[in-house]
Amino acid sequence: MTTKSNLNGKSRKSTSKGTSKGTKAEKKGTEKKRKTNLLRLCSMMSKYAADANDKEIIKRFKTTIFSSSDDITKSSLDLIINNPKDLELNNFSENIQPYIKHYLFMVKRDRLNK
Repeated sequence: MTTKSNLNGKSRKSTSKGTSKGTKAEKKGTEKKRKTNLLRLCSMMSKYAADANDKEIIKRFKTTIFSSSDDITKSSLDLIINNPKDLELNNFSENIQPYIKHYLFMVKRDRLNK
């Protein structure tokens, strides 16, 4: 803090804004989590995208990923990718269930087209 005097001779304390290199999330005390598993699922969806509708759904999924605080575990991601028949959607958050369903649809569609 520095002390400045004004025209009346009274002094006042002012705080100088430092040049800290922290992000806004660090300043607020909250950390941004990197949702690697959901982002990996999103990149897998991009590989199966066939039309504009798929790309729009992927775009909305990215928005959902960055706006929500949810993530899935690596084992859940492996289950979605490798064994979709054993998957129970009730184990996932309601806001990502439609995107998982659409991923499963895209995989099934890709297998039928081959």
